[in-house]
Amino acid sequence: MLKKVYLANPRGFCAGVKYAISYVDKVHEESQQPVYVRKEIVHNRRVVEDMKKRGIQFIEDLSEAPEGSTVIFSAHGVSPAVVEEAKKRNMKVGDATCPLVTRVHRKAKNLKDTHQFIYIGHHGHDEAIGTMGEAPMFLVESPEEVQDLKDKIDPSKPLTYLMQTTLSVSDTKKIVDKIAEVFPFVEHPAKDDICYATTERQEAVTQMIDAVDAMIVIGANNSSNSLRLLQLAQKTKPLSFRISSAEELDIHKMILENNIETIGITAGASSPQILVDEICNKLSAEFTGLDISLFPESREDTMNFKLPKILIQE
Repeated sequence: MLKKVYLANPRGFCAGVKYAISYVDKVHEESQQPVYVRKEIVHNRRVVEDMKKRGIQFIEDLSEAPEGSTVIFSAHGVSPAVVEEAKKRNMKVGDATCPLVTRVHRKAKNLKDTHQFIYIGHHGHDEAIGTMGEAPMFLVESPEEVQDLKDKIDPSKPLTYLMQTTLSVSDTKKIVDKIAEVFPFVEHPAKDDICYATTERQEAVTQMIDAVDAMIVIGANNSSNSLRLLQLAQKTKPLSFRISSAEELDIHKMILENNIETIGITAGASSPQILVDEICNKLSAEFTGLDISLFPESREDTMNFKLPKILIQE
C-alpha cells in the first residue's frame, strides 16, 4: 500500500512557460480584436483548453487567421519564414518565444554566414523546426546519426553545434562527445543550450530517485522535457510512468499491482501545479493517512523573465 509521496522541486512551470502564458494573457486583455496563437502556446492540453475557454484561438497555420489579425508565436519559437509570412499578411505579431530559445536562434543568425551547424534535437519538434529555419543544419538525435554525417560535413569550413533546450543532459553529452570524436575541428560553444529548468528538473529527479519505488512524471506525450524526465527515472526505477492528468492515473494497475509504497512526483516544465494537486488529492482519497511532502533536498525555482514593454508589434 502506498504510504509516502515525495514532491520534487523544482517541478512544473518554468520561467519560459510562465513568460509565454503571461504574454498571451496580457495581449488578450489589451487587444480589441480576436487573438490567435500559432501552435500550442506550451505543450500542455490543460493550459490550451483553459485559454480556449477565454476566447483565445489556436491555429496550426497562419492561413487560418484573417489578414491583419493579431497572432502570437508559441514558446517554442518560429522560423524567419513564418515571421515573413505574418508580415506579408499584415498581421500584428506577438512573440512569446522563451528567451532561452531566442538565444539559440540568435547564435544561429550570428554564425550562419561563416559556420556549418549540427543541431542536436528531435525530428519534428516545434522548437527544432523553428531553430533550423534560421540556417542550414544537420539534425541528429543520437551518436549513431553523428557518424552518418562524416561525408556531409566540409572539413575546410568552421563547424559548431546547437541544441534543443529540453534535452536530456546525459544523453546530449554522449552526442557531443561523438561530434568531437568524428569532427575534431568542431568549435565547442562556451555554454550549452539546454535550459536551466530542464537541467534542474532532471537533477531533482536524480536526487530523489533512490528514496522512491517509482516516479510519476506529469506531462503531455508531446512534451520533450517531460519525456526526458520519464526516461531518466525509468533508468533506475523502471516502474516509473507518465500521465497527463488525474484521470489517467490507474491506481490499481500503476501502484497497487506493483506494491509501490513510496512514490515521487515531478512535472514537466509546461505542466501547471493544479495537475499535481489533483493527482495528490486522488491519491489521498485512496490511501488513508498518506504522507505527502517535499523531498528534503528540494529547492525553489526562482528564475523569472520580464515581459517586453511592447506586447503587440507590427
